[in-house]
Amino acid sequence: MPDRFQLYFLIQAGGIVEVIEKDSSVPMYEQIATLLRSDILQKRIASGGNIGTHTELAQRFGVSLITIRKAIRLLADDGLIDIVQGKGTFAKSTVLQDHLTRLTGASNIISERHLAAKVEVPTFEIIETPSCFDVAVKKGLGPKCLRIERVHLVEGVRTAYAEIFIPQKYGEHITKADVEDYTIYQIYENRWQLRLGKGKQTIRADRASAKAAKALDIEEGWPVLSIIRKAYSAAGELVEYMFLTYEYTQYSFDVELMLSSR
Repeated sequence: MPDRFQLYFLIQAGGIVEVIEKDSSVPMYEQIATLLRSDILQKRIASGGNIGTHTELAQRFGVSLITIRKAIRLLADDGLIDIVQGKGTFAKSTVLQDHLTRLTGASNIISERHLAAKVEVPTFEIIETPSCFDVAVKKGLGPKCLRIERVHLVEGVRTAYAEIFIPQKYGEHITKADVEDYTIYQIYENRWQLRLGKGKQTIRADRASAKAAKALDIEEGWPVLSIIRKAYSAAGELVEYMFLTYEYTQYSFDVELMLSSR
């Protein structure tokens, strides 16, 4: 096999060694981090599983310990691993962690982790506002609204499914390409210079609905984290009503709060 296609599996007496392209313009530690990142996200390394000692990884990839340390640091910076002194390096049990210091979407969390991501928008349509919504939501959305279904993929893994409802007066000026490339809040701020205000969300453990299961490629009834969010402008106008579903192994909340006896 030509050297330039020498990508990753070489049988040697000691077993399978994953060979890195040493002449590539991409540093070796970045190549290793990419391979390990894929192992974690594709669940080839189980959640909480040990990814190997530095010495084992150096042997696996045929590189120095210094190179392995740099690769591990990249994964740590991306929040994909836990380093336990004296015990090893472990794949985090969840990929996306929300510190709940602000209301933000899956796209922002994924971007902050420097993960390869893709957004699919299977549904984008103006509809009659669903009669099952509560009175305040129906009033905020108006008689009609824009309904968007958006699926977030991280390193090829279907991670989050969102069903979003936008007031028609804004929705009729938004395109499918807009929501593929930007978050709803970015669109509001950049297109209309709308000052965003507060939001309220309810988070609960749930079972995947038929729609969420299909979007996330999981079984109906599979454990998920479910979020219902109402987002408002600074003037108190409802600008988004959203149902957000995360496959349970992909998402967690990490919150630091003050203790109180009252």
